[in-house]
Amino acid sequence: MKIIAVNGRRFSADALHDAIKAAKGATDPIELLVENTDYFKTYKLNYHEGEKYPRLVRDESKPDLLTDILKAR
Repeated sequence: MKIIAVNGRRFSADALHDAIKAAKGATDPIELLVENTDYFKTYKLNYHEGEKYPRLVRDESKPDLLTDILKAR
């Protein structure tokens, strides 16, 4: 599958970011037009939580193996 458009705009990273920002606090779903071989289909995403940026958090109950791996030898 390939995303062709987001909310009626040609797909780009900026168009997707704009759609996610616009959906936050709104009720309208984000609409994706996708292409799958010779077929097109619109998907409606009922997502309104804005952009999220995951990050790693160290689990203090486990040994710190990464520091040992990265130590100068």
